[in-house]
Amino acid sequence: MNMDPTSTSLPAPHGSAAAAAAPGHAAHGDPSAHAPQPSGWPLLLAFGIGLFATSFFLLASGYHIMPLFYLSALICVLIPALGWATTIARERHHQDPVYTYKILRRGFFYFLLSEGAIFGSFFAHNLYLRYAHAKTWPPVGAPYLDPHLAAIGTMLLVFSSFTYHWCHQAFLKGKKALAKNWLLATIGLGIIFLCIQGYDWGTLKAFDKFTYQHGAFGSEFYWMTGFHGLHVCVGLLFLSLVYYRMETNQIDQTYNFSLTAAEYYWHFVDIVWVLLFFVIYLL
Repeated sequence: MNMDPTSTSLPAPHGSAAAAAAPGHAAHGDPSAHAPQPSGWPLLLAFGIGLFATSFFLLASGYHIMPLFYLSALICVLIPALGWATTIARERHHQDPVYTYKILRRGFFYFLLSEGAIFGSFFAHNLYLRYAHAKTWPPVGAPYLDPHLAAIGTMLLVFSSFTYHWCHQAFLKGKKALAKNWLLATIGLGIIFLCIQGYDWGTLKAFDKFTYQHGAFGSEFYWMTGFHGLHVCVGLLFLSLVYYRMETNQIDQTYNFSLTAAEYYWHFVDIVWVLLFFVIYLL
C-alpha cells in the first residue's frame, strides 16, 4: 500500500475527540510540542562552510595552503551536515509524520530558494557583462567553448532526473530492489557528468591555456560551472546517503522525506545546469 506522507490524511482539528485519541496529537496543546531539539550542528556546519569557502578563495587567489587544511575544511562541512541529517531523522520518530513532512518540505524549499538566489546572482552578472559592459562577448582572444561534449553531459544529467524519479516511484510501490538499481544508475550518471566537466576543464587549460585568471570571461566560466559542479558533488553525497538509508531500512513507505528531498535537490541541480549550458555554451 502506498503510505507516502503526501497522501496521508491531515491531522484532526485541535480540541476534537479524534485529535485527543490519535497518537501524537495529545501534546498539541503545548506550543513547544513540535519544536526541534537544541542542536549545535547548524553552528558547526556554518563554521565548516565558512572555513571551506575561505580555503577555496585563498587557493583561487594563488596562496599556497596545506592540502591538509583544505581537507580539514571539507571534513568540517561533511560531518556536521551528516550529523544534522541524522538528528532530523531521529526526531521524526517522536513527531506526527504529516506535520513533520510539511515542515521539512517547507524548510527545504526555502533552502533551494536561497541556492537559486546565489545562482541568480551569477546569471545576472554574466548577462550584465554581455549586454551592458563588454563590447564583444566572448572577448577577443577567448577560447572557443565547444558545446558538443557539454551537450552530452547535459543529456546525461537530465536523464538522471528521470532515473531518480523512477527510483522514487519504485520505492513507494514497495519495489526496493528496483529502486536501489535506479538510484545507483542516477549516481553513476552524476559521476560521468563530473568526469565530462573535468575533462572539459582540463582540455581548456592544457590546450588553450585558459584559466579563471583570463579576465571576466574566464572567471565567469570557472566560477559558474565550478559552483554547479560543487552542487553536483553534494547531490551525489545526498544520493549516497539515501542509498545507505535504503540499505539499512531507515526509510520506508511512511518515513521517506530524505528520498523526496534528494529528488527536489537533484532536479534543482539539473535545471540550473540546463540554464548554465544555454547561457555559457549557446548564448
